[in-house]
Amino acid sequence: MLARGGPARPQAQARGATGESAPPNTRSITGPPERPSPPPPAAARAAAAARAAASAAAALLLALSPLGPAPLLPARPPPAHALLSSPNARIPRTAEAALRRSIPAFNPGVLAVQRRAESVASLLRIPQRKPWGSMAADVDAALALVQGGGGTGDRAAPASPSSGAAAAAAAAASPAAAATPPPPLLLNRALLEGVPPASMAEGEAALARLEKTLGQLRQAVAAQQPDWAGARAADALAAAAQLELLEAPGLAFQLPPQYARGRPVLAGRAVVRLEFERAGGALAFTDEDAGGGASARGVVEVTLDGYSAPLSAGRLAANVREGLYDGTRVAASFASVLVGPSPELPAGAGERAPVPLEMLPQGEFDPVYRLPLDVAGGELPVLPLSIGGAVGLARLPDGDPAFASSSQIFIGKFDKGQAGLSGLAFDEGQLPVCGYVTKGYDGVLRKVQTGDVIVRARLASGEERLRLPTAEEEAAVGAGGGAGPVAG
Repeated sequence: MLARGGPARPQAQARGATGESAPPNTRSITGPPERPSPPPPAAARAAAAARAAASAAAALLLALSPLGPAPLLPARPPPAHALLSSPNARIPRTAEAALRRSIPAFNPGVLAVQRRAESVASLLRIPQRKPWGSMAADVDAALALVQGGGGTGDRAAPASPSSGAAAAAAAAASPAAAATPPPPLLLNRALLEGVPPASMAEGEAALARLEKTLGQLRQAVAAQQPDWAGARAADALAAAAQLELLEAPGLAFQLPPQYARGRPVLAGRAVVRLEFERAGGALAFTDEDAGGGASARGVVEVTLDGYSAPLSAGRLAANVREGLYDGTRVAASFASVLVGPSPELPAGAGERAPVPLEMLPQGEFDPVYRLPLDVAGGELPVLPLSIGGAVGLARLPDGDPAFASSSQIFIGKFDKGQAGLSGLAFDEGQLPVCGYVTKGYDGVLRKVQTGDVIVRARLASGEERLRLPTAEEEAAVGAGGGAGPVAG
């Protein structure tokens, strides 16, 4: 027992350290053989025997313990893994990225192209030496999908450089052949599956724009021009998002009936146009519609996302349709702009049943209702608050966290100075976001002050996707308060 648990012999330690052992009965060619070391004194032998006995006793007690041996601690993850699990690496940082990722992707081919373009955009953010080879492979794979390489259907594979050189040589040899235009490239029409017939022309234009921008992106990557490549990657992502919007038929999930009954529902996207005016008529805003000059009025456009927050976005769109915010004086701070009902409306106008807290977590299929997200545990929303220009329903005055106001809205002005150690807003996962400012954020919204007026608010697009309840249904919800079991 003591021999098995005792220390290994010096020869075994040397073999494990180098992986080799000298053959027996050999002598050094440079000198006489080494003499064997003298035996250790009696005191050293006794100490070694005591240590071996203590080790054997400890092993025996551990084996007989009802708790069993203690589990081994996991190895510390390498820095790259720690970065990938950080909230900063998982959450979108622009309104365009958040809105693009929130579109339900029904066409796997378009989704594959989008992921390749997003990979290029992500690799472009690497400082100093950029992986141009990896980016070129992503662009080539995306172009092969768009141009139909390796698939079936109405497709044509992209021409290879060798075939292009042969065509150039043939054109030089034959002037008549040079005057003949090349046949048009057939794009992958499988990427148009899901586009309604009435929108097919728009879908074909988006697909052609996607192929063109990917070709430009290939040239930018080949030239190793990061600014040019970044702009072209953004154009390609916008074209892919346009295709996904055309192919999305509506909501990809069923709303809980206890919350959807009697409430407006936005089944898709809508754009709200808010016209601000500075109190006193000062030229405080930048008028983007008039060439960027100073103006007393400024326009802010908000894209509402009913794919991720159909009840919250539907309530806000219905309020705008009713003229609830026309003539409203706003309250502004360094963190947000708070918008309430117009004081010119009759008392009680715009008061509806509160809207249940509604947030769609990343990786989930449908929203969670009346429950905040566990951001500290890694649960992050598809529409994060930690983006400048986030729009949502404000908290109730009584502070009930399970519901949000049906009339007051907030427009966030998040920046890094308002972030915690994780880079996220302190209220991330607590406030429901249903859209983002997509126009006029820097020139208008960030300059809005308390007392400025919303002259007019209207729905610029998407009203056909807004489903309104009947007066009786809405009155029934108002009488019941809209409370129900928690749904996820």
